[in-house]
Amino acid sequence: MRPTTASSLFDDAILVTGAGRRVGLHLARRLMRSGHPVIAHYRSRTEGIDGLEQEGAVCVQADLAVNEDVERLSATVRNVARSLRAVVHNASSFAVTAADPREALVQLDLFYAVHMRAPFALNLALADLLHRCSARHADIVHITDIYADKPNPVFDAYCATKAGLQNLTLSLAKRLAPKIKVNAIQPGPILFKEWHGPEARTRVLAETPMGEEGGAEAIGLAVEAILANHYQTGAVVAVDGGRRLA
Repeated sequence: MRPTTASSLFDDAILVTGAGRRVGLHLARRLMRSGHPVIAHYRSRTEGIDGLEQEGAVCVQADLAVNEDVERLSATVRNVARSLRAVVHNASSFAVTAADPREALVQLDLFYAVHMRAPFALNLALADLLHRCSARHADIVHITDIYADKPNPVFDAYCATKAGLQNLTLSLAKRLAPKIKVNAIQPGPILFKEWHGPEARTRVLAETPMGEEGGAEAIGLAVEAILANHYQTGAVVAVDGGRRLA
């Protein structure tokens, strides 16, 4: 339910982007179970969003590739929260780079908007709410990818913008310290997509020392650990079962 008066504004809320499904949905639910008010961003409505609303989250639709939507999301957060405990940038767009150069450039613009421009804009727009957090520190968590350090040419546009988000982690950690900690999480094979066939899954897990899919809870644990650690900023935390070593 959305607060209706200034006195009922959320204190120390957490904004989770891309909360409509998969890892983002798990994070939103996990953080709510931990007692945090959650503002859940989504692009397309899902049953998960319906459930989050029933559980008390404020759910906000926005297309992060559209500048006006990003501004509207920021304004909505300000309308419902007096302060923020954290912003978790989970929203992502993923695809094989198109063979046609013009199509590839369109993809690059989309990936840049979602992975870099929107997080950068939201971080700056909401920094004052993070500074008002009642805890010792507030947090920004960028969810990047192990491809940020070891890019796959098949996904080069995607990889480049995830690497850009990771670089923003380092610069914003300097810029926003000491009140706001900024860290990145690099997922590996957390949840396979529907289009991953049995052969692809077998190959990926064979290249992963832990030998199994991590599951959304692996990311949830990493986010909780970052929020709990008062002396960690500018860190890049791999949650990949060791796959980056392959």
